Amino acid sequence: MLDLFADQLAAADRRLSEDDCLPLSEAMRRIPLEVFGELCLSVPDSLQAIRSRLPTMASDEVQGNWTGNCGQALMNQSVAFVRTMFSMHGGRGGKETHARRILDFGCGWGRLLRLLLKYVPADRLHGVDPWHRSIDLCREHGIPCRLALSDYVPRSLPFEGPFDLVYAFSVFTHLSESTARTALSTIRGSIADDGLLCITIRPVEYWHHHGPNGEADCIARHRDRGFAFLPHANREPVDGEITYGDTSMTIEHLATLAEGWTIAEVEWNPCDPLQVVVALAPS
Repeated sequence: MLDLFADQLAAADRRLSEDDCLPLSEAMRRIPLEVFGELCLSVPDSLQAIRSRLPTMASDEVQGNWTGNCGQALMNQSVAFVRTMFSMHGGRGGKETHARRILDFGCGWGRLLRLLLKYVPADRLHGVDPWHRSIDLCREHGIPCRLALSDYVPRSLPFEGPFDLVYAFSVFTHLSESTARTALSTIRGSIADDGLLCITIRPVEYWHHHGPNGEADCIARHRDRGFAFLPHANREPVDGEITYGDTSMTIEHLATLAEGWTIAEVEWNPCDPLQVVVALAPS
């Protein structure tokens, strides 16, 4: 794919080498997201200016430990989510993509923040995560966005709003019910009136892939009340509750947790079948 866009990439590289202040997003505007994703994985030696602006990629071990996948297969899933998210937000009108103020809620090692550098100047991108190792990895690999630690039960955010777009990929797939409700309420206080929150949730089918520990009970709870949570026993309690584990929920149950939100759209990508993408708009 890089060969097909060799001329455009060479032109972008020249622009970046000639102007240190040119945002990467401006130089990459005519480069398809899939091609940008390939660059995130490996930049040819001929594109030194682009290489100098891109974060380095986390190791396959880190990628796998965080997501269960790595390399091109994970990049394909990441590209699919970013396309879906911008399609959801773009359909609502409002600001141009490059002008949006965006928050990655649960940024991990910067998997998605890397891709957003194609669209948005780094100073408009914000990433938060409650685990210091995630923020450390983002900084070690040169993620140029604004980064900060958040609380495990986030009653406030370390950045002031409003944000035009907030996304949380595979975050609500791990939260207890009370923590999910708190997080949704906190994000609601930092979203613009015409903003959008994009999250992923797991369908009941997730439990068939989970393993031998409790999946039958979780399937029953999901079907009975629309929500199932299996806490990770090695986690320290927060306010007397283990807040992190594995979670599935129905869209209908999400609506009961999301006070102040309206479910605007639901999408699903076949390349990542156990992550259902849900867009929530302020109500």
